Amino acid sequence: MKEILKTLLKYKFQILFVVILLIIQAYCDLSLPEYTSKIINIGIEKSGIENLNIEVIRESEYSKIKSYLTKEDAKKLEESYSYIEKNSEKYIKDYSILNYEGIYKLKENKTDLEEILKYPLLALNDNIQVTENQTGIEVIETLKNKYKTSPLVVEEKVINYIKKEYKAVGIDLNKLEMNYIYKTGGKMLSLALLAMVITILSVYISAKISAYFSRDLRKKLIEKIMSFESEEISDFKISSLITRSTNDIVQIQMLLTTLLRIVIFAPIIAMGAITKVSGSQMGYTIALSVLAILSLMLILFIVVVPKFKIFQELLDKLNQVSREILNGIFVIRAFTSEKKSEEKFEIENEKITKNGLFVSTALAIMAPTLTIIMNSISILILWVGGEKINAGTMEVGSLVALITYTMQIITAFLMVSMVAVMLPRSLVSIKRVSEVLNKDVKIKNKEKRYLLKNNKTHTIKFNNVNFKYPSGDADVLKNINFEAKTGETVAIIGGTGSGKTTLINLIPRFYDVTNGEILIDNINIKNINLKELRNIIGYVPQKGELFNSSILSNICFGLKNNDLEKAKEIAKISESLEFIEEKEDKFNYTLTENGTNISGGQRGRLKLARALIKDPQILILDDSMNALDYKTDANIRHNLKKYGKDKIIFIVAQRISSVMHADKIIVLNNGEIVGLGTNEELLKTCKIYKEIKISQLGGE
Repeated sequence: MKEILKTLLKYKFQILFVVILLIIQAYCDLSLPEYTSKIINIGIEKSGIENLNIEVIRESEYSKIKSYLTKEDAKKLEESYSYIEKNSEKYIKDYSILNYEGIYKLKENKTDLEEILKYPLLALNDNIQVTENQTGIEVIETLKNKYKTSPLVVEEKVINYIKKEYKAVGIDLNKLEMNYIYKTGGKMLSLALLAMVITILSVYISAKISAYFSRDLRKKLIEKIMSFESEEISDFKISSLITRSTNDIVQIQMLLTTLLRIVIFAPIIAMGAITKVSGSQMGYTIALSVLAILSLMLILFIVVVPKFKIFQELLDKLNQVSREILNGIFVIRAFTSEKKSEEKFEIENEKITKNGLFVSTALAIMAPTLTIIMNSISILILWVGGEKINAGTMEVGSLVALITYTMQIITAFLMVSMVAVMLPRSLVSIKRVSEVLNKDVKIKNKEKRYLLKNNKTHTIKFNNVNFKYPSGDADVLKNINFEAKTGETVAIIGGTGSGKTTLINLIPRFYDVTNGEILIDNINIKNINLKELRNIIGYVPQKGELFNSSILSNICFGLKNNDLEKAKEIAKISESLEFIEEKEDKFNYTLTENGTNISGGQRGRLKLARALIKDPQILILDDSMNALDYKTDANIRHNLKKYGKDKIIFIVAQRISSVMHADKIIVLNNGEIVGLGTNEELLKTCKIYKEIKISQLGGE
């Protein structure tokens, strides 16, 4: 997890920029329902009259308002309005009043003035006059008690009076209404366009962050895998490593994209919408919807999460079976085992299908269930809201805004629920990738490393070497002791499972010895820089891969650049030049994956050429010439004799003809050296070697 976070922190500034963009987008989205409510409540129902402060009023009506006020409130009223005489130029220009009386115009809108004007305007609307039996102040108190529980009815009647007064003054109400709608609609449109631009920009940046993050993580994962030796690879299995570096990385990439777009945005929009509706009379509906969604998410989390881990493991197994079938397709056909292989694949395919079907069904049920919850909440809000509108305690626009905010909250939780379902599978992928990144590589350079002397003369010495595989119980190599010097060819022969390949794999440190030590120039190879050690070794394994590229690039694989002249020279030594020259494109001839478009013997010779072109000081041939005919085998051994005068050559072979001319022959049996010497010496002293010779070449 630490390595994944470290990779992600490279993009911290880009992520911060995305967060800022999402906050702005959330602000835009949360503002739109408010403007919708204003257009309905103020623009349509109130003809664009935004507050209860009447801006223009006739002189006669002004006097009536004062009759309802206390001396203190009347004084505030006088301070807030200025008088326009009926004969003034402004009066004639802006107003056309039928009875031609003076006008009082509001200087500035004040909130406290609304409270002063509200009930006097209500009294005027209801045509309640001040009489000898009841003062204006008493009238106002009566109205306050009467409409105590119906504030919206009061507001509606006051607005109705203001409309009549504006009409009487000569103000065009239709124009006032449309001006307000245009102004508010323009703000809405601006916010919507801004939200659209920000959405596109944030999606683009989020996608780039996710893509580059997955690229870096995949690179880091492959670099880590490249540092693995046989032990670490066997711990994970190749099929699992492939899945982890492909499918699991994709899952993590999808999670990051979702986190950037949803997990950051959804809580902001949800909390903002909850804040907007928290003061409403229907907050319980929001709580009910959130509770229903959280319950559904919890059930899904409990049911689906365990299946995701199983799915990834089944995917590993399916990949392994597919890989075995594809690699062994010719063997399968040769033994007419197609049906058996298909059944084996079908078993794993059926398991992953059932698992995937269960998860898909659970997720499929989730969508309509959430739709039912959303529609049910909408019906509940409309039902209760309709009653409140009839009762005069809620406006139509407020109900529309409430529904919109509720849908925003539910949608936010819906998005979070999608992430909650995706998260378990992604967490499994994160854990699997982290396991690889955190895997401790046992074979690695020590802090203090020795460098080999820059000379052409080396010695390799095995001192009481024992070896046991990490997963094994017993030693597969026991008490191995021998020495090899530059110019010598050391052959290793023995029955199947005697430990030949294991022994030579210890030299380049594909495994480390369990006990004892291997010395090069009297330096323990554990103390030698790994890169330098392997640079002086040319290795031809039993199953060395050829790559899907030209013959030249395959031969020059160990060099920094392709060297055609050097490749031709080496191709002669490995007996490859003749068949290469026969190809239409010669050294530019493209090999298929693992060189399946050439013969087994030709593949073996190209692998040998690839090892020789490095000019290694130690050459290891692990049963690499078993596909060659005797003549080609003999020619290569003859070429190596001249080529290897300044090298140590190790040859592992099954054929005695390949080893009998070696300077030193090691005979292995059950992991122990049972014979060591030349061909002539071993025929006299080693019974097993003699039996091998007789079985292959005949004679006594």
